[in-house]
Amino acid sequence: MINVNKLPYQVTDFRVLIDEDRVYVDKTDLIANLALGVGPLFLARPRRFGKSTLVSTFEELFSHGLEKFKGLKIDKENLWQDKTYKVLHLDFSEFKNKNQALNFQERFLSQLDDAFVNNGFDSYEDLNLKTPEQHLRKRFMSSEVKEPLVLLIDEYDAPLTSMMDDLDEFAIRQDVLSSFFLTVKRYSGKFRFIFITGVTRYSHTAIFSGFNNLKDISFDPLYGAILGYTQEELEFYFKDYLENAACVLNRWKHTNKYTYEFILQGLKENYDGYSFDRECLTHVYNPWSILSFLESPHEGFDSYWLDTGGAQPSLLVKYLDSTDKKNLTEVKLKDYLNLNITKRTLLKDLSPKLSSLEEDDFPILPILYQAGYFTIKKGNGRVLQLGIPNLEVREAFAEIIIQKLTQYSDIDGFTSAYKDTFLGALKNKDLDKLKQVFNLIINIYSYRSLLRFDEYLFRDAFLFASLLLNIVIEPHKPQKDPFGAEVEVQREVENSYGRIDLYLKYEKYIYAFEFKVATSESEAEINRKFNEAVAQIHDNHYGELLEGLIENREVIALACVIVNQKRAAEVKPLHKVVKLEEVKVEL
Repeated sequence: MINVNKLPYQVTDFRVLIDEDRVYVDKTDLIANLALGVGPLFLARPRRFGKSTLVSTFEELFSHGLEKFKGLKIDKENLWQDKTYKVLHLDFSEFKNKNQALNFQERFLSQLDDAFVNNGFDSYEDLNLKTPEQHLRKRFMSSEVKEPLVLLIDEYDAPLTSMMDDLDEFAIRQDVLSSFFLTVKRYSGKFRFIFITGVTRYSHTAIFSGFNNLKDISFDPLYGAILGYTQEELEFYFKDYLENAACVLNRWKHTNKYTYEFILQGLKENYDGYSFDRECLTHVYNPWSILSFLESPHEGFDSYWLDTGGAQPSLLVKYLDSTDKKNLTEVKLKDYLNLNITKRTLLKDLSPKLSSLEEDDFPILPILYQAGYFTIKKGNGRVLQLGIPNLEVREAFAEIIIQKLTQYSDIDGFTSAYKDTFLGALKNKDLDKLKQVFNLIINIYSYRSLLRFDEYLFRDAFLFASLLLNIVIEPHKPQKDPFGAEVEVQREVENSYGRIDLYLKYEKYIYAFEFKVATSESEAEINRKFNEAVAQIHDNHYGELLEGLIENREVIALACVIVNQKRAAEVKPLHKVVKLEEVKVEL
């Protein structure tokens, strides 16, 4: 029986991985190529992609040479002949929160001093040094530092992004970090190698202004796969674990339908699809989600990234929580109700400016990209097309956007409140109940959101809600949970005549919707919109569009009219499904 304890699950220390004989996905050829240079180098990736393990690998290589690299590419291919160095390893994630006893600069200086002490240098804590500049200058002007050092900084941006809602503290931290990096640049001759990681790459900022030679490899096609697992790596290093997952699921469900190929396809749809290089040459899997699934395959293709907080990085959370100040709210977020959306952008625009933190136009797209919600779908080096990478991220994205558009923080409550009613309505062809559910969904959106909703946004809102209920799969895709999603959904089914707004397939029925929005609750306006919907159902040949999807199911074409009053008069404006009726179609 396979030992899942040999997976590198929740272990970030390279030496521990090797000493405990855990699975190590060998990227040491890329690591050696980077380490042959001097730096400073910078790499940005979303959370849970292995940045800390990469930093730990550099630390081991420079501190102890090839002692723990036997049999890996860097050793077998004779890629490393350098000597060892003292390594200053700084983890800036320790500075996410405020400390009531010590200010940021005092805490930073304490960690800096500890890094030197851990390498055999004397402590300077009692010398009353007030700034990083004073500390480093005294270190490097003394005879104590005789050989070049290696500087590794993990999560450099954590002290900043955690303070986006406190701009005074943000400015203090920015000044401290700017002074530190400027001093490091001034004494660059004292460093053999400098490597920095983070989630966010800020542009036009004083933080790295001293590093006029900083090389950002975040979008470099040569290093597109330095973090994450490629398809080849997944099947080479984890083949036994993939086969074990199929066996576990078959035993768990008393079936034999879970094959090696089924597992591969399920992993691909749920956790693959990330590309970080500007040419979009390489795609990788989220390593955290892969390892979580392989460690507990009986849990199915769960939302591991979301469940462990990987999908809630500080930058995105702080940004969305401060939308009232930035006047973002529903104006920008409503576009993202379309989960198939792609956005065109320039490469240079994926690095937000710190100077725009207080501005209304602080961009959301680079934040979504750097947080891992969007990834590169197409690229030519300068112009990029971004979109959601996979099904797991779609659920995480749906949850966070629905919370911000509706202020509905209890997603579990949302699910339990609506799921049974929704499924019952679909199962029993209960159109009154279905209309009731649609109105419940509409009512969770804020008034400001609904003001801007047209028929396409209402369609996407219903699709969005179905995804959140965790009962929806897309046709021809593996089920998100191997124990069975119940409803199949698709938007904009097309033929030469036109398209269906939305269809839901459940048990013996296929429901096809044509949505129309009325701006008034007058009977004449509602009837006019209803007749438009009926005419469009016939003109677009709904029956022919659905013919290939029937599979012995009954087709129910529905004309749906929603009243969405744009502003209040003397009474509260109406936002409601007022008509939902079946329209007979020929098949």
